[in-house]
Amino acid sequence: MSSKASIRTKTYSKFRGVDFSSDPSLVDDFRSPWAPNMISDAGGMPEKRPGWRIIIEGNGIRVNGLYSVEFGGVRHLLCHRGTKLLRWYEETKNTTELRTGLPDERSMAVYMGGYLWIFTGAELLRYNGLDVERASVGAYVPMTVISASPTDGGGMAYEGVNYLTGKQKIGYVADGNTDYKLPYTELDSVDFITVNGEELSKDKYAVDLAKGTVKFTEAPPKPLAGAADNVVITLTKTVPGAADKINKCRIATVWGVGGASDRIIASGNSDYPNFDFTCAFNDGTYWSDTDYQVVGTAQTKIMGYRRLGENLAIIKEDNGQDSTVFIRSSGLDEYGGAVWSTKPCLSGAGAVSRFGFGNIDDEQLFITGSGIYALTTNSLTSERIVQNRSARIDPKLIKENLADAVSISFDGAYMVFIDDRVYGLDGKQQRSYPSRADTSYLYECFYWDNVPARVVMKLVENGKEYLYFGTKDGRICKLNTDIDGLTKFNDGGAPIRAVWSTKADDDGDPMILKTLLKKGNAVTIKPYNRSSAKICFRTDKDAEAQQVAYGTMDIFDWEDIDFERFTFNSNDAPSEIPFNRKVKNYKRLQFVVVNDVANEGFGVYGITKHFVTGNFAKT
Repeated sequence: MSSKASIRTKTYSKFRGVDFSSDPSLVDDFRSPWAPNMISDAGGMPEKRPGWRIIIEGNGIRVNGLYSVEFGGVRHLLCHRGTKLLRWYEETKNTTELRTGLPDERSMAVYMGGYLWIFTGAELLRYNGLDVERASVGAYVPMTVISASPTDGGGMAYEGVNYLTGKQKIGYVADGNTDYKLPYTELDSVDFITVNGEELSKDKYAVDLAKGTVKFTEAPPKPLAGAADNVVITLTKTVPGAADKINKCRIATVWGVGGASDRIIASGNSDYPNFDFTCAFNDGTYWSDTDYQVVGTAQTKIMGYRRLGENLAIIKEDNGQDSTVFIRSSGLDEYGGAVWSTKPCLSGAGAVSRFGFGNIDDEQLFITGSGIYALTTNSLTSERIVQNRSARIDPKLIKENLADAVSISFDGAYMVFIDDRVYGLDGKQQRSYPSRADTSYLYECFYWDNVPARVVMKLVENGKEYLYFGTKDGRICKLNTDIDGLTKFNDGGAPIRAVWSTKADDDGDPMILKTLLKKGNAVTIKPYNRSSAKICFRTDKDAEAQQVAYGTMDIFDWEDIDFERFTFNSNDAPSEIPFNRKVKNYKRLQFVVVNDVANEGFGVYGITKHFVTGNFAKT
């Protein structure tokens, strides 16, 4: 190598996110091919993610759902663990059993009309802040027929039969007869009868359940002129399997006319994979047998729902042939009743997880077998289309068992949890456009490990968001975003291994050998009261990165003094950790900066290297 070789400088800065889509030598200078447990700070620079702590200890029984609801200004936290529904208390770390006998599978809940409605896949439950009961208890009893004729039972259909109960009312106009024909035979029971609003005692009539008839001892009086039905018979006629249409639903959303939140839309019944059912206005105990819709073919299941303004997007799984996204709109008929219209929107990407939906701002996102996709509008045709938003993490993401993934929108990000890993889209950073000719964009991405979430829940109080998760072994945990000090940086007391790696950089020419100079190289790290970094090199000759330097960057704090690392430094500006190590004759060089110490902050602002070029590489 010539002694007159000029010194070259390379600075890595203005970092963004991870990129698993390219070879480690081909990613952009400002992205990382491997950066576990890093997240962008307020300025967009990578820093160690917050850790998590255990709120409720585990008992070896998996958590299937976490729910938050408020009654009378009091926050209620619920947990579906194993086959039990519990109320848990963060302050005291205690639990109270509310109900048992639930399926040991993930559940889903929505709030509407003063109740929390919990869809377990076996029975629909409702919680009022005190008790949990089946939605069928006290279910609405519809008036299914009005203006019925006593002699033939015929009349005018009025309200639909309630799937949740066999009870219904039949309204008659008394005509002087004593014999009344009901619309059904083989009844379960005739429960009670009212005449002009007053209930008759049972000795005033006889019932033949098999024939479906009622015989009065005295003919009910005819109504006054112009009066409506004056005889109402309440009966029970159970239809096998009717209640299961609702009870077996596993997914739900709240929606209504004009995008209101006054009806529950439920689906996920394996017996009716392409059906969804709508409850009555603000009443989850009434599911009319006339208020359901068939969405596409039975070969593909409905997986979830997302709001699109006043409309509702229905996302199905993909079989390569049928539409995967349908759009439902709403309106009112001539009588003021709600009407729905559902039409196919597009074929292509379909959802793979019923718990894999979320959003960044107003963009709706869901997990497919090809990555994370967004529902968008084509600016030229105004038609809904889907676009990939996660290409930079897809090579790793799509190898996961995505059918078991759960997701949540939290703190400006969309996060996918699978086993103990997290794949995230960072909505706080600037979006990037891979091609100038393409109007689609990608989010910057992050990747975490050692976050063992099976289910997740976001709680919002006083404008602040908090993230909780339940584990396979029964723990309820909380992300430490509510802790200001350094104690936030541990996972249940264990260190978080946070890494920022640069690309395997050939500095523009893989066939020229380079030599890193011994002086003039450093990592600039973010200031914390206590921080440190291991600096590692990896060349094209190395199988693993080798540690070459270690440095600390502590700021004096009377409230947090470590005499083993005592310092009088009070400067809270970024600081450099130099690495005085010469590296000869490499084609590619990668820097790996690591912090794996509990209760230490860590962030990387930049990396500076000085090197000279030499001879051509022979191989």
